[in-house]
Amino acid sequence: MNRALIIYLSVILCSCDSGVLWSDHPYEVHWVDTGSNVTLARRINGGPDTIGRVDAEVIAVGSNDKFVVAKQRVIGSDSISYFYVEKSKDSTYLNLSEITQGPFSEARFSKLKAELELPDFTKEF
Repeated sequence: MNRALIIYLSVILCSCDSGVLWSDHPYEVHWVDTGSNVTLARRINGGPDTIGRVDAEVIAVGSNDKFVVAKQRVIGSDSISYFYVEKSKDSTYLNLSEITQGPFSEARFSKLKAELELPDFTKEF
């Protein structure tokens, strides 16, 4: 094989990288390709596949027995939004828009936190 083709194939095959930054089974915060592509997802049937719950860029997360909470910075801005997922209502058959509650402002999220007893953010990214 020609050297340029080998280099090209190496770049293509190695260009997708990912890692898990936080986990509370079946939920995880992971990144794909870049450190700013940090999302909250749910593992599907215990396997490696996931379904999104909060899109990038997740900057903080927390959980308790009932809820998972996430703080998101809109990529390319300083705008912050807040989300929560009620674990007992979640299913691998639901899309992000069907289960994730939010986006909320900080003021609205603070009220919901008190009303629903949402957990604190325990991990920042």
